[in-house]
Amino acid sequence: MALCALYLIRPESSGLVLPEALRPVAEPVIQAIDVTTVLAAAVVLAIVAAMRKLSYGMGAVLLLCIGANLTSAAVRAWESDAPSVLLPSGHVVAVTALYGSALLVSAPRFRPVIAGLGFAVVLGVSGAAALVESTGIFGLAASLIIFAIWWALASTLMLYSPVAAEREERRPDTAAIAFSRHL
Repeated sequence: MALCALYLIRPESSGLVLPEALRPVAEPVIQAIDVTTVLAAAVVLAIVAAMRKLSYGMGAVLLLCIGANLTSAAVRAWESDAPSVLLPSGHVVAVTALYGSALLVSAPRFRPVIAGLGFAVVLGVSGAAALVESTGIFGLAASLIIFAIWWALASTLMLYSPVAAEREERRPDTAAIAFSRHL
């Protein structure tokens, strides 16, 4: 629904004015994100999920990475007559999908590092995409909306996995108990 609202606005310009001096730095960043790199990273994340014995984690990685990237490509093909500033950036969708997958399958002790570094990478790639591609603010927002939809689906898959059920049996209501201590 929110994605459709972005296409109804149809702005004439992106509203982003970035210095051209950064273009030589941004181009290698965008060129580094291709199908091979994304697939290799997704395979590594699936292996991490397998090593952590998260069978549903492998499914969540594949669901998020493949689903988000295919949705981005489908939107770009479906709305080919829309201004390019409205269309989602495939590079941003790919990086955010990998970021979300890494957060889903990583060990809890590594999540703060992954969250911080991943956020920095997503910001860098978003800036590079806005500079190199003709992606605007609405295109970046569309990319993040696509990621958020697929991340919610992958998170739901992880939430209802047998590993999560087993963890809750061992420590029920941990979050509620921790919250009550701070009251």
